[in-house]
Amino acid sequence: MVDHLPGCSCCGAPLDATDLDIRSEWPDAMLPLTPEQRAASWGNRSLQRLEGVGAFVRCLMPVSLSGGGSVTYSVWLRVDDDQLREANRVWTTDEYQDLILYGTVANTVKPWEGLLGESARTEVRDTETLPYLVAAEGSLLSRILSEPWDRDDVLSRIAHGLPVPVRQQITDIWSVERTAGLAPRVRDGVTRFIGPGRTVQIEAFDHPAGTTPAEAIARMTEGSPRQRSGELTEHDGNLTRHAFWLTVTANDRQQHELYGYAATANHIVCTTCVYDDPADLEWAQQVWRSARTTPTS
Repeated sequence: MVDHLPGCSCCGAPLDATDLDIRSEWPDAMLPLTPEQRAASWGNRSLQRLEGVGAFVRCLMPVSLSGGGSVTYSVWLRVDDDQLREANRVWTTDEYQDLILYGTVANTVKPWEGLLGESARTEVRDTETLPYLVAAEGSLLSRILSEPWDRDDVLSRIAHGLPVPVRQQITDIWSVERTAGLAPRVRDGVTRFIGPGRTVQIEAFDHPAGTTPAEAIARMTEGSPRQRSGELTEHDGNLTRHAFWLTVTANDRQQHELYGYAATANHIVCTTCVYDDPADLEWAQQVWRSARTTPTS
């Protein structure tokens, strides 16, 4: 069986399913640069400076989640050159415990629009860890640090595979469970969840008024293979679900595919699960069945 659980985005170590650590690799101002341009910067994993771009110190931003648990983001704080020199001087000495820096947040972190450029200072709470961000009272950063935030809304914005399942909003109408170990990608309006040995592709459509859910599913499955390993039709409240699965040969190797549909009177979502291990059929069915409409739809 493939190990579907990811490691830490910082160091590759196993992630704690309750308290996650997510790293911003570069300040936003350095993201548009080429690898060669970034390689010309001075610094290390915690301190960075690039002429014409700025000076930065990595800091911790812990966020509490509804239902318990937390995410601690390591983000960059933009500081002036004098503060960077002082941080570098004391970083590995006893004086580090007294280090205080003042600057602005140098990363965008979703879902908090407006965090980039927010004023902040730092404090050292543990000499074995990075400095923590401290916010001015009444600021957005203050709310981020002090209030609990909706678990799925926060975790679904993280592009790294996580060791816990997350309900991912696909459209205003539909959400689907992103299972542990899968990273989300969106391209040309198509959502994908990608991980070792497993891929999910999700597309959502409206269908004409007067079309029943069963008719909408029938239209979507026209021309689909008749040779199938199995299929199911289920009813769940206002949803009609249908799925079939089969095994195909691609690039001289077998792969297993499930094609799942969930439809209401006006909308349909199509979920394709591709997996290497035939034992993952149960996983694929779980993903298919996880499609839900939002309460406002």
